[in-house]
Amino acid sequence: MLHRWICLIFAMLLLLLPVSAEEETELPILMYHELRETGTGKDTITPAELESDLRWLREQGYTAVSMERVIAYVYDGLPLPPKPIVLSFDDGCLSYLLQAEPLLRQYGVCAVLSVIGKSTDDFSAYPDGNPRYAHMTWQQLRQLLEGGCTELQNHSYDLHRDSGGVYGVEQRPGESRSGWERRLYDDLTRLQEKLYAETGSAARVFTYPYGRYGAVTEGICRELGFLSTLTCDFGMNVLTEDPECLMGMKRICRSHGCNLPALLEQAYETRKWS
Repeated sequence: MLHRWICLIFAMLLLLLPVSAEEETELPILMYHELRETGTGKDTITPAELESDLRWLREQGYTAVSMERVIAYVYDGLPLPPKPIVLSFDDGCLSYLLQAEPLLRQYGVCAVLSVIGKSTDDFSAYPDGNPRYAHMTWQQLRQLLEGGCTELQNHSYDLHRDSGGVYGVEQRPGESRSGWERRLYDDLTRLQEKLYAETGSAARVFTYPYGRYGAVTEGICRELGFLSTLTCDFGMNVLTEDPECLMGMKRICRSHGCNLPALLEQAYETRKWS
């Protein structure tokens, strides 16, 4: 009888141990943008919805992790908690500082913030406190880093403008292959250098503007030293010992009025068909 109890206790302890990189690990990545009390839409949710997400994730045993921790898991075998999840916020909107970050601190979780360099430069030169459209300044980003629950990553310096129906990293009509590649190199490098100069943060993740990407852009990201890329493709990620699993990672867009448990269930279901 004693032997049976010892075996049972040992089995229960094994369930509490962090997972290791020797096995496949599912990793959902939630995608957020702006927060607004009113006027919400596809890329905007209310603070109440974010708090509801954070509360539900805690109740379900999820632990929010940074992308740096995910990278360390794959490259170095450092452990992750049993139910890891990444909370990613795109663009660097002021609403993140005013409404999201206080909730993250309240619930003791971290998030990944991918910033647009030009928007940060523009609002650093001409600060504006309106959370409906303003972006954060470099000083505010430094403030976030000091808070300890935000990780900064690269969302391009200035690839969010519509160039005749071409978005993000896509090749423009009439643009040569070499000119296209040089433009992407210059843009991504510009923000890399700016991030380090302004915050001391070295981004190792590139978040694709509008989720547009391809084999060429993935190659450029690798050459520039990015260890991971985030897309807008819907689905569940599976982490293995192969670093390739960090490229072209899928995310789950959290839109206003959506049901988070249902979204996660759909994402888990995509594994059955992949």
